[in-house]
Amino acid sequence: MTYEIRPASKPKDWSAIALLINEYVTWLRTRYQADQWFITEVLDKQSLSNELEHLSTVYGAPNGKAFIALDGTEIRGCGAYRAFKDESCEMKRVFVPSHYQGQGIGRALCNTLIASARDEGFETMKLDTGKVMTEALSLYTALGFSACEPYYEYPERLMPYFVYMQLPLTADPSPSRASSLQKGVV
Repeated sequence: MTYEIRPASKPKDWSAIALLINEYVTWLRTRYQADQWFITEVLDKQSLSNELEHLSTVYGAPNGKAFIALDGTEIRGCGAYRAFKDESCEMKRVFVPSHYQGQGIGRALCNTLIASARDEGFETMKLDTGKVMTEALSLYTALGFSACEPYYEYPERLMPYFVYMQLPLTADPSPSRASSLQKGVV
């Protein structure tokens, strides 16, 4: 299977990302049915509905960058990062639909996000994820992210459910990562 990862730049790209994010929310609600209260509170705190209406502003230049993974015209996943006021950025909205998971697309999207942020001069990439997101935590750890102090406050009752991680971007990327960033072959 072959796919391409490219920056989101057209209105149809942003629409595709919005659809994937909505699919992600549905996936969360299905997978974590017992924790609906948590999902609702987190997405409300993140102002997801407002974000979806302004994706190209939230994750487009100069505030960030978003990427889509495609096989021809079929979208297989997405991911983005947004700049913070310091020299760091935050990885957000990495999602690959269930029927494409296990093919290395999520890892390739993350590697592309990391390389792009590094190329743009960011010193650190941060992220937060739920403690129950074991596959995501394994991937982020394998990519070199490590635990860090919270950089974003959720309501106190939600904080125990989160893991905060960061990756220094000032180190040189490994040659194996750099060669597979924009195209993936599985």
